[in-house]
Amino acid sequence: MSKNILLSTVPVRADAMEKLRNAMDSSRELILGSVPPGRYADVEVIVYSNGTLTSNEFRRMTNLKLLQSTSAGLDHIDFGSLAPAVTVCANSGPYSDPIAEHVFAMILCLAKNLIEHNQKLKNGVFEKSPLGVFLKGKTIGIIGAGGIGQAVARLAKSFGMKTLGINSSGKDTVYFDRVSTLAKLDSVLCTSDVIVVTIPLTNKTRDLLDSTKLRLLKRDCILVNVSRGAVINEKALYDLLMDNPTLKVGSDVWWRYPSAGEKFMQDYPFFNLPNFIGTPHFADGVKETEELVLDYAVENVIRYLKKQPLRGVAKREDYIGL
Repeated sequence: MSKNILLSTVPVRADAMEKLRNAMDSSRELILGSVPPGRYADVEVIVYSNGTLTSNEFRRMTNLKLLQSTSAGLDHIDFGSLAPAVTVCANSGPYSDPIAEHVFAMILCLAKNLIEHNQKLKNGVFEKSPLGVFLKGKTIGIIGAGGIGQAVARLAKSFGMKTLGINSSGKDTVYFDRVSTLAKLDSVLCTSDVIVVTIPLTNKTRDLLDSTKLRLLKRDCILVNVSRGAVINEKALYDLLMDNPTLKVGSDVWWRYPSAGEKFMQDYPFFNLPNFIGTPHFADGVKETEELVLDYAVENVIRYLKKQPLRGVAKREDYIGL
């Protein structure tokens, strides 16, 4: 009789493998890489990295119970190919602190006009204008008060900022002065000096910040997006930046990603604008991230094996047809 497979499509360190094996009983086996021929029906658990399995392979896993993603976002997963009984878990925890640091790197760069001043000095211009923004006492609105949002709010508190958050429940969350649901989004957009977007891309959040919402921002607001490009309407954002040169935007995420060897470009020339900066979806780009991601994923799989509550469980209806 075949054993149930715990499959990891990502490399697993020896110490993490030992933890998994210690949590497994004799009815399961750990396999790294790909599914052995003819054994798709034995797969019970997957530690999954984007693109390592196809939708057809998921459909063949008729006894799959848990898909643990290594990614914080789940918009790349074809939920329609998964049986309704499959639990899908996001992996946002380990990304929180590295991404929060990147968020504040962008905020500070824009608030203090670092790129503009550097360029002036490079051109031989020694000029102490324009003035920067003093963050102490300012209000930061964080759309997505989950793990990443909480890490951003913690850093914001160290700058003496007032923190407003948006989450699905509206329940109070650590490091936030006030948390609301999306029903209060307009109020947060109107009153914040800095807006940070960390909310997942789902059926409910695609184009969440459209032209109507973006026009609610203060004219000198700083907006940073580390969620997904499609949470903000691309044309609406470009038009807003064109019409409001005092509004500044930093983005680590994009509407279109290049294939291998393809030149990176978007439908609108954001990089021609002086009030825009971007990075290549690299907010988590520190050497510690890989280890943190694996540890978090392995811990959640062990929770499953021990029948303990799982972290990061997705709502299937938020992603079907996305």
